[in-house]
Amino acid sequence: MASLRDVAAHAGVSVATASRVLNNAELVRPETRERVEKAMQELLFTVPEPSQPEKLAGLFVPDIVNPIFTQITQAIETKARNAGWAIVLCTTGDLASAEREHAQGFFTRQITNLIFVSSVAANTAEHLPHYQALLEHGARLLFINGAPNDLAAPAIGDDEWAAGRISAQHILDLGHRSIGFITGVETTSSRSHLRLSGIQEMVATVPDAVIYPTHSEWGVEGGVVGAAKLLESHPDITAIICASDLTALGAMNYCQSKGISVPEDVSILGSDGIELGRWVFPSLSTVAQPIDAISDYVATWLTAEETTQVSSTATPDIAFRPTLIVRNSTTKKKHKQK
Repeated sequence: MASLRDVAAHAGVSVATASRVLNNAELVRPETRERVEKAMQELLFTVPEPSQPEKLAGLFVPDIVNPIFTQITQAIETKARNAGWAIVLCTTGDLASAEREHAQGFFTRQITNLIFVSSVAANTAEHLPHYQALLEHGARLLFINGAPNDLAAPAIGDDEWAAGRISAQHILDLGHRSIGFITGVETTSSRSHLRLSGIQEMVATVPDAVIYPTHSEWGVEGGVVGAAKLLESHPDITAIICASDLTALGAMNYCQSKGISVPEDVSILGSDGIELGRWVFPSLSTVAQPIDAISDYVATWLTAEETTQVSSTATPDIAFRPTLIVRNSTTKKKHKQK
């Protein structure tokens, strides 16, 4: 595209003169104006649009190794782009120091809409003052699947209590009564406790059903360790509910390494709904996060940024209902031959 300097050179005038013609200044001779306007036409010169402030939002995720964070990121980026926003992604490694550093970097670059997915606050009991400091300096914060307590910022995610009830109901309906549950480390936020509470409530409705919870690190390795602890201490367990799909894959790996058939001997149910679960063997039954609903909310929150004000009290959580996806890793409990 031709610049004003190109127009000036083509018309044989100074850039200042070409600028005066562009701005309809009167101190230009008619023949000079005509020559400049002709040059503009010949060079297809167009007046540049006034620059608009960039609509950028920072997105924090623990990592992009876990497929659920990749899927959430992709959904948010797509919905945000459709709403006219661009997403700047960073990973924190689940470290408070990295999260603070990225947040400060975004804020100094005037990226003040910050979205935290499974934030550091979701997995620690530490006091994290940087969130409040960001709010006090004018940032807008949105938390997904885990937030600090008593912070005046919206917190959304899947309904953990409902996820627990859905998980337990599926396993109970298949006839299982001795059930294990693998969740994350004990410093995890109340979200995991809500899931366990939902499971316990459903199990309590069946007189002979028992739930055995255990804590382990998140991820595949945590699933291996958790399944080992459960099945070694409670060999009568016939089903294991896992708080993430990667944990479930680790539990399946442990069972298969010990000659325990999945699902004939032990049914395994995951949580998240990662695409990988469709392609493992056996394919993984899971309780899928409501990613569409979450990403829709993010887009709405971004587009409302000019009118939304931070309230003086904590905003209630907004929880979206997850969905049960039944595949081949869960089946009816076998009745032993007498």
